[in-house]
Amino acid sequence: MLLAIDSGNTRTKWAVFADDGLIQDVGVCLNAELAEFAIPASWQSSKRAIVANVAGEGVSASITALLKKAEIDVVWARAEAETLGLKNNYQAPETLGVDRWAALVASFKRYLNQPACLVVNAGTALTIDAIYQNAFIGGLIVPGFSMMQNALLQNTAAVNPHNGQVKTFPLSTADASYSGALTAIVGAIVMQADKLESHCQDVPTVVITGGDAALLMPILTQVFGAKPVLAEHLVLEGLYLMEAAKQ
Repeated sequence: MLLAIDSGNTRTKWAVFADDGLIQDVGVCLNAELAEFAIPASWQSSKRAIVANVAGEGVSASITALLKKAEIDVVWARAEAETLGLKNNYQAPETLGVDRWAALVASFKRYLNQPACLVVNAGTALTIDAIYQNAFIGGLIVPGFSMMQNALLQNTAAVNPHNGQVKTFPLSTADASYSGALTAIVGAIVMQADKLESHCQDVPTVVITGGDAALLMPILTQVFGAKPVLAEHLVLEGLYLMEAAKQ
C-alpha cells in the first residue's frame, strides 16, 4: 500500500493506493485543521507516503508530524525533467509546481488518448497546462473562482458575488459579478484549448480536476460539445504513478 498526500493552498487530499494502483480509501482535510486531524485506520496499511505540498512550511511540518506519529516513511515529491516518458519543458523543470506535474503525469499515463491534452486543475488557483507529443509544452496560472469572487468583494463597495447566480445576461450586480468570474475562468480554458488545437492540428483531450471542477463541467460540456474527462483524484493518481515508477 502507498499513501499519497496532496496539500494544496486550502485543503489536503489523501488516498491509499493498493499495489495495482486502485484507490482503497480517500479523504480530505482543511489545512487549518491538520493539527487536529485524526489518523485514519487505512493509513496503518501503508509503510510509505509520497507528498506534494505547495502550501508552505507550516503545512509541511503538520504532515511530517502526522506521518511520524503513524510511523510512515515520507518521500517529498518534486517535478522532474522527465517522468514515465513525459518530458517537462519548463525553463527550470524543478520549479514547476509539483501538483501541476503530478496532474500532468496522471493525465499522460491514464487519460490521454490522442497527441494533445489540456489539463485543468480548478482549485484555489486555476492551472491550465498543455501536453503535446509526449511533452508538457506550457501552461497558465489564473486566479480561481473563489479568489476572483473575494477580490471583487474586498475591492469594490457594492459588489457581493457570493449571492449571485449564473445568468447569460445578468440583470443584477450579484449575478453580473458571479457570472463574470465564472465566464473569465471558462474563457481562459477555452482559449487555451483553441490555441492547443491550432498548434497540434488536432482536438485535444480536456482533463479537469479540483474543487471547482463540478461547477465548470456543465458549462465546458456545452462549450466544447463533449464532456471533459472529470478526474477527481488526478494529482493523487499522479503521485502514485511517480512513486511506483521508482520501485
